[in-house]
Amino acid sequence: MRLAPLIAFIPLVFSPCASAEDAVRYIVHFVDTDAARAARMMPAANDARADTPRHLRSLAAGGELFHVPGGDPSRLAGLPGVAAVEEDLLLTATAVVDPLWKRQWYMHDPKVGVDAEVAWRHTRGAGAVVAVLDTGITAHPEFDGQLLPGYDFVSDAAAARDGDGRDADPTDEGDWRDAGDCRSTRVATSSWHGSHVAGIVAARSGNRPGIVGLAPEAKLLPVRVLGHCGGRLSDVADAIVWASGGTVRGVPRLERRADVINLSLGGPGACGITFTRAIEQARGRGTVVVAAAGNDGAKASTNVPANCPGVVTVAGLARDGSMAWYSNHGERVTLSALGGTLRERGADDIVSTVDAGKRGRERPIFAYYAGTSMAAPQVAALVALMRSADPAIGVDDVTRQLIDNARPLPGACPKGCGAGLMDAGATVDAVVEDRARR
Repeated sequence: MRLAPLIAFIPLVFSPCASAEDAVRYIVHFVDTDAARAARMMPAANDARADTPRHLRSLAAGGELFHVPGGDPSRLAGLPGVAAVEEDLLLTATAVVDPLWKRQWYMHDPKVGVDAEVAWRHTRGAGAVVAVLDTGITAHPEFDGQLLPGYDFVSDAAAARDGDGRDADPTDEGDWRDAGDCRSTRVATSSWHGSHVAGIVAARSGNRPGIVGLAPEAKLLPVRVLGHCGGRLSDVADAIVWASGGTVRGVPRLERRADVINLSLGGPGACGITFTRAIEQARGRGTVVVAAAGNDGAKASTNVPANCPGVVTVAGLARDGSMAWYSNHGERVTLSALGGTLRERGADDIVSTVDAGKRGRERPIFAYYAGTSMAAPQVAALVALMRSADPAIGVDDVTRQLIDNARPLPGACPKGCGAGLMDAGATVDAVVEDRARR
């Protein structure tokens, strides 16, 4: 399954590419290292029968990735010592692009705004690091001085569109598609989704014209996990391990782990062993994981990684503070943030940084998007403010403060929007007060 960013005019939709690889990659978990080692030594397909599974690589969080000609997982389930087999899901991205730019109402609106200026009395995020796992990053004046050296985890060279697989350049090469691509009849221009998400988090302040992120003094760690048609679960899981300071074979280790990882991507399905382990490891290293609930208008429990244990899951609210019509919802939601209305009036959506290119990069601009992809990075930015105010605050305490200081929704949400609307001012105030009492 491929992971996809969650933006609007097209809500988040799971739409795997039409590649022959889609249904023939599986992650296998073994009962012990001896069984895993034996499986890795299986002969390549060109040295044996044409339907022999071929080992691709070991995952950082645990598990062995196999290519299976014909896509029959039973050939893996029968290997000695197999504990579980899960499809290497293809999670895909979708976004709404409305090239209008007026103002950032979600930051300061007296009814629904997140009270950014109240939080900024204490901090603007200095010292915190936010990892954005997405389509990558494009050049934009809003990112000058904001970016740390990131990484491209898209292992499929064709999907990466940069001539190779994984490398140290997280630049977004564009996710446009032609009719017939990604099992879709529709033509789509590049979304520059990762740049839009990153701008919401940490667009720098003081430049004109421009916007400002909720944590404008935090640093951004751009991590590319989505390419043409989306991204592989296995790549995203490795990126979670790496961004949280873990070791991934063949990838230089980070000097400074991220305080929070933003996942504005997803697809339908249960949270399997691979994601569960990667997120557990990230949390164990002190990294908070924030995920968009999804744009299917369904229960968030049906969307991965929003349904993974330990994730801060964020639903989307419309301009009036009610649950947005596209947002996933239900008991799995931790809290909500403003995602935009996604109607005719684009100014009721979330403005941020993108590129003007329909396919490849052309020039930096601003555009309105909507979706839970836009709501999640507001919460990730708030976590950065919390970590800036109190670097020692723990992962579980972050979640508790987010929940305890959320305020009642200004509008209706009969299907469940978690603890309420995120409140940056009240939450940072509470973190500062708790630190002073220690």
